[in-house]
Amino acid sequence: MRIITSLGAGHPDRAPFDAAERKGIGHPDSLADLVADSFSRRYSTTCRKRFGAMPNHWVDKVTLVGAAADVRFGGYDIRKPVDCYLFGKLTDRIDGTEVPIAELFDDTIRAVLADVLGDRAVLDHLRMHVNNTAGTAVDHDAQFYQPRTAAAISQVLASESVANDTVLCAGTSAQGLAAQAAVWLETLLTSAAFRSRYMTGTDVKVMVVRNGSEVEVTAAVPFHPGSTESWAAYRMALDAIRDEVAGELKRFLDETPAALSLGRLSLNTKDVPGRGYLAPFGTSLGKGDCGAVGRGNRYNGAIEPLRPSSGEAPAGKNPLHHVGKIYTAVADDLARRILTELGIYTEVVIAARNGDQLDEPAYVLIRSEAPVGAAGETLAREAVKTATSYYERFLTTDPVSRFREARQS
Repeated sequence: MRIITSLGAGHPDRAPFDAAERKGIGHPDSLADLVADSFSRRYSTTCRKRFGAMPNHWVDKVTLVGAAADVRFGGYDIRKPVDCYLFGKLTDRIDGTEVPIAELFDDTIRAVLADVLGDRAVLDHLRMHVNNTAGTAVDHDAQFYQPRTAAAISQVLASESVANDTVLCAGTSAQGLAAQAAVWLETLLTSAAFRSRYMTGTDVKVMVVRNGSEVEVTAAVPFHPGSTESWAAYRMALDAIRDEVAGELKRFLDETPAALSLGRLSLNTKDVPGRGYLAPFGTSLGKGDCGAVGRGNRYNGAIEPLRPSSGEAPAGKNPLHHVGKIYTAVADDLARRILTELGIYTEVVIAARNGDQLDEPAYVLIRSEAPVGAAGETLAREAVKTATSYYERFLTTDPVSRFREARQS
C-alpha cells in the first residue's frame, strides 16, 4: 500500500460559494437505497442465524418503478402498482435448505415503505420481482455462490474475502454549511410532527446555494392528494409552510459559525395556478417516478457537487468484501479523524485493485489544507487495518435510522 499526500484541499466554508442538495427520505432514489441496504442486512443476519455464516450476495441494483396514477385534488386512483425489482447475485440454497429470498425481499419492501412513508395504503399497490443471477465461474471456488454445506461458506470466505472489484472511493472531513442546511431542512420537512400539521409527504428535495454569507434555499414539498381538497387549500397550506420554514431557517442560520443570512426561499417552484405537487402516499413513486440505487444522497448524507466523490453505490453491496461499500466508509472515517485529531481538513481517496487484501489497498491518497505529515500517514494505516471489521457496523446499523439521524455511523 502506498500513501500519497499533497496540499490543495480547501474547506468548503472557506470557499466564496458552495452548493448542496439533499433528497428526502421518501424520494424514490432514497427508497431504493434504503431497500437495498435493508435487504442485504436482513439477508445477512437471517443467514448468519440459520446457517452460522453470511453467504455471498450483492443487491446494489434494486430498482423501484413507480405506480401509474390519476391524481387530483381530493384523491387519486392507482392504475398500475409499484413494481419492486431485486436484481443481483444471491446464494439461494445451503445444505439443501432454500434461503427465502422472495419472502425476505417482500418483508423488507413493506417494512421500509410503511416506516418511511407513514402511509400503509401503499402496501396494497406493490408487485415484487426477483431476478437472481448467481452461478459459478472459475474466478471463484464453485461453492462461493453455490455452497453444498454451511461449513463450506466459512471455508470459502476464509480464502476469498478479498477486494471484489477495482474501485476508487472518496471521503471528506466535513460537510459544508450548505449541505448541513440542506440536511437540517429535509429532516424538519419529513418529521412526523411537521407532516401531521400540513398533511405533507416525505418525498422532499432541498437545494441550498451559498454565495458568501447569503444562502438561497429551494425546496419541493409533496402534499397528500386525499387530504388536499382544492388549489386554495393547497396554497393556504404552502403559505403557512413558507412562514414556518423561513423562521426556522433564520434561527438555524443565525446559529452557524459563519452567521449566514437567508436570501431567498422558494417552495414548489413548478406550481402554476390549479396545479401543484400532489403525490399519492407522499412520494413521487406513487405517481410514476422511479428510483434506483446510487442516485440518491452520498454516504455522508448529502450531494455536494463541489466535493470529490466516486461513482460507487454502497447500498446493497456485500458488507464482507465489497470494497465499494467498505472503502467508502473507511475513506470518510479517515478524513473525519484527521480533522478531529490533527485539525486539518482533508479529502481522501482509497484505490483498490480486484483481489487486494481488504486491509491492504493499493493506494491511500490524502489531499489536505495543511501538511498531515507522519501523523496523517499513521492514521491512514490504522484506518485501512480496520476494513475487515466494518461488516459488524453495517449489520448493526439500521439504514432508515441512519438516514434520519443524518450522521455518518
